[in-house]
Amino acid sequence: MTIHLPLLLAPAGSPEALIAACAAGADAVYLGGREFGARQFASNFSDDELKDAVRYAHLRGIEVYVTVNTLITEQEMERALSYLLFLFSIGVDAVLIQDIGLLSYARQFIPDLILHASTQMGVHNIPGARYAAKNGCRRVVLARELTGEEIEEISEALSEYTVDLEEFAHGALCYAYSGRCLLSSLVGGRSGNRGMCAQPCRKQYRMMEGPLDQYGRVNAAREIGKSGYLLSTKDLSLYPFLDKIVKLPIAALKIEGRMRSPAYVATVTSIYRKALDAIRTESFHPDPEDIADLSIAFSRGFTSGYINGSDYSQVMGRDYPGNQGYYLGSVISSDNRKIRVKPVSDITLRQGDGLVFRNEHFMEGLVLRDDPVFRDGFIELKAPFVPKAGVCCYITGRRELERKISALLAQPDERYAGSLTISCSLLFSPEGIIFGNGVVYDRREHAYQFEFIGPDIVEPAKTRSLTPDQIRKQLMKTGGTVFTFDDIKISGEEGWFAPVRVLNRLRREILEAAEDIIIQSHLPKPEIVYNIRNVIGDHVSSDNNGNQKPAIERSNLIVLVSSIPDANTALNHGADRVYLDWQDFPDKMCGLSDHARKIGIVVPGVIRQKDLALFLTHLKKFASFGIRHFLVDSVGIGEYILECNPDCSVSSYYGLPVTNTASITSCDRYEFCTLSPELSEQEISDICQVYRKKTGPSIALCCQGLIEAAVTEDHICAYAHKQKGTGLVLQDEKEYSFPVWCEQSGRSHIMNSSEHSLISEYPVLYQMGIRWFIIDARGRGVTYSGEMTRLWRRRMMPDISEEEVHQLRDTIISMSWGGITRSGYRRGLCSVKP
Repeated sequence: MTIHLPLLLAPAGSPEALIAACAAGADAVYLGGREFGARQFASNFSDDELKDAVRYAHLRGIEVYVTVNTLITEQEMERALSYLLFLFSIGVDAVLIQDIGLLSYARQFIPDLILHASTQMGVHNIPGARYAAKNGCRRVVLARELTGEEIEEISEALSEYTVDLEEFAHGALCYAYSGRCLLSSLVGGRSGNRGMCAQPCRKQYRMMEGPLDQYGRVNAAREIGKSGYLLSTKDLSLYPFLDKIVKLPIAALKIEGRMRSPAYVATVTSIYRKALDAIRTESFHPDPEDIADLSIAFSRGFTSGYINGSDYSQVMGRDYPGNQGYYLGSVISSDNRKIRVKPVSDITLRQGDGLVFRNEHFMEGLVLRDDPVFRDGFIELKAPFVPKAGVCCYITGRRELERKISALLAQPDERYAGSLTISCSLLFSPEGIIFGNGVVYDRREHAYQFEFIGPDIVEPAKTRSLTPDQIRKQLMKTGGTVFTFDDIKISGEEGWFAPVRVLNRLRREILEAAEDIIIQSHLPKPEIVYNIRNVIGDHVSSDNNGNQKPAIERSNLIVLVSSIPDANTALNHGADRVYLDWQDFPDKMCGLSDHARKIGIVVPGVIRQKDLALFLTHLKKFASFGIRHFLVDSVGIGEYILECNPDCSVSSYYGLPVTNTASITSCDRYEFCTLSPELSEQEISDICQVYRKKTGPSIALCCQGLIEAAVTEDHICAYAHKQKGTGLVLQDEKEYSFPVWCEQSGRSHIMNSSEHSLISEYPVLYQMGIRWFIIDARGRGVTYSGEMTRLWRRRMMPDISEEEVHQLRDTIISMSWGGITRSGYRRGLCSVKP
């Protein structure tokens, strides 16, 4: 039986890591350039290094994917497009993209460039996957939160498209859904959507609970549960279950780790390569030694994640956020600098191995100077410290593993990084010219045919003529190259003579011809690249021309609320429209029938497969009430709604990040698109300036409310026995309090610790041309919803004085959660450079 195996995709954060991945058996590598990649603190690759990397990998039959998976600002779009064209010109096999505007432009201008939807795009359901497929993606990297059953459902739904799926198999897990996490950006100005995440999820937090005041704020909070690294996840490892995972419709399994060392890349890649090869021959059994080596390479404790149906409790590792290594056992006793450990496995310790002893109150480490003694089922070893009984012992370094990896890098496995074989024929012409043709086979048995002509004219033999054996012997000296000759056919050599230097030049000519044919097979024709470059330049020039759209004088004020009373009070205080969460909407209109045209529905940013059928039922109910406005928060769901009911009006909220005009125009069927709260004043102005000459959805901004910092499958609210009228907060080490609320499913939402407010910036934003402003009052209650609407409606009046503006601001501060902040308005997406 033939077993289909997914590609093994390894990380390469540096040229050294690339070599390690290739040597260890990767089928493909993914790496980033110096810009636009989601790992800006990795070494990454310059343009010249990228060219070398592509050449190096392609000569070994290994594919190269380049990450361009960050959000792109208006000013960067031309440069990002030119960068995509550069990647296309050097023959990369695919580009990973997050930004929907860049995706739209890439499909339009460089249609032959293979595009993959990055996990940063947040695809977690069928509508999202279809959106990626319809917009030109050939592969979708799915959210790590999906189950195997959901992956199968998505794959089946994509059968009409030429698109496949990719999943992570090993490495660090993000706490939140990728692409939806603003925590690092809001806390410290380092945006995860720009590859600069500071990992605040690995810090310590306390869970607090307290009564809610009239503005929906938690007061007099008390600590509940156990404090610690409450947002820290374990690391993913599907190795023990790999034989089951490969049966899923997955085209590629991905190892996370562009920030990791070449040794880490070599270790993890080689172990997964060995496992996949064993699965091919139906001989796979998880090896305890390999599990130990994976743990020692780096581990926060391993989990199979959600793919096997595990829940959050098996994913979270709240005790310790750093590298643990491999758990050896616990201390039974210690005295006179001698420690006795009860091991839980048969892993052998040797001189030179590193150990760490750790619990909540103790941490010490050592390197073994001697082989430890194994006696009566216990390990005895010497140490300069005395840990108490019960302290855990971990292996954090193995001399044997270091030697193994050093040997692998020095002499790569021939099966994965071995020579490319050449078969060729030589013909000596009557004029002494050597003509030839050949076939070179790469690691995947792809055949490349090539031709060549000898660089020298051979001379008639004066004494002894060349023999086939002499020629073959000299040509087969290919040491230091990736080639070996399998077969050399020679004809017409009688009567000719050539010194060794001529045969050496002939060998170089053959090898260069074989190398060139492989490299050239991945490259587009130069005239195609030239034409695309001109088209991109013409498009950018046309963006600077055109007629300005007529300005709409009156601003529209939208309020997001959590209940019918909240909606009523917002509408009564001047809201032009209110949106309710779809799950909060009642079965009856409850007196709101007169306001149906002013009511919309907020669709959650995460809506899993099991919720889609229920959501479709709700769509029919909303239609029966005359409700037609929907605010979507992730890719694909808006298009899904419009397919179900073309008469609906769909708009996007900031969970579907919009940071450039291309993203807006790609949503051409929407009423308005909300700009990302990470954008600065200048970045917003750049968008508005260009968009005045375009047609499409209107531009909206969240002007007031708590910005969502993270949404996660962790049921962090399970800590609390939440009473009616109480709220939950996470408090960090600086005592900032982040509100938390949970869906009925347990999915958790963490909000920023300070309230977003652009009350002072309104005139500037109005002057830019923005006419849609959103107050996010969800969870804040009737008083906040009504009063905040009234204040903002007054702020929008042209007759307001400066003194009254200051009074309004002071009132807003008094109502706010943790004071007010402008979020990214001051810093912007591009404020921090690595």
